[in-house]
Amino acid sequence: MYEYNMIAMDKAQNINTNSEKFQMLGFGLLNISDIESEGTFKIILQKGIGVPLIQNILELYKKEIITKKQGSSIIPLNEFTIHIQYFNNKDKEISVILYMEEKEPSIAVNFSQLYFLSKKINKKILSNAPLSELVKIFEDKIKIPKSSGVIAIFVISSTGSPFLSKINKNRNNIADHEVHIGGFISALLSFSNTIIGEETGAKLKEINFGNQQFYVISKSNVIFAFLVENMNSLLQRYMYLIADEFIYDFNNYLKGFNGDVTPFASFEDKINQYFII
Repeated sequence: MYEYNMIAMDKAQNINTNSEKFQMLGFGLLNISDIESEGTFKIILQKGIGVPLIQNILELYKKEIITKKQGSSIIPLNEFTIHIQYFNNKDKEISVILYMEEKEPSIAVNFSQLYFLSKKINKKILSNAPLSELVKIFEDKIKIPKSSGVIAIFVISSTGSPFLSKINKNRNNIADHEVHIGGFISALLSFSNTIIGEETGAKLKEINFGNQQFYVISKSNVIFAFLVENMNSLLQRYMYLIADEFIYDFNNYLKGFNGDVTPFASFEDKINQYFII
């Protein structure tokens, strides 16, 4: 963990005038309130960083952030690096901005650039700017990579009922059998759990079909099936990310699910953020 002199950063503000986008793996914006007590945090927006990872980071660093109220830290992890920058905005609120960067990026992002981007975002927060403005600032300056190699994505219930699907437009044969595929995956997982035993947590399972593979994640009674031609580390990370974000977005709706799948259609925008299909 490293501390930085924000006053020195102010003197270098002209560094942040570069119009090129930063190549990052993800970003997030959070708000910590009730800082005089234990502090509670709320995720305002995130892209490329899974909700469980954000929650784990905040649980570990919340006490430090509340104590200092304004500052910055770097967290080196196994496969990537997390930058944390936070600002004391009001008596009982702190804005926290996270950036995820590759462990050894081809083009490293200067810390000063991230700091002034965060400062710009925080000014918008202080002016009560709408969420759409905050998202635009992030997306105008940060580019998140998309993964190819996916033919189709199916989100289905544990009983095989389709919630949402995204299929390559050139694969009509797959689209024509969408319901059958959902039932097949559900039945196969049910059989696997009966023979092998129920597993706890979300674990990636592979079903081989020759030149193509189904990678399946089962979480909170929802099945996420990815038909893949070429597997890679970014694609695998996005699989877990999609599962986490779907459960996070629709957790309450799924608890009282009445059969109406219309709300799930909006999640296609999230899929398009991470995958080229």
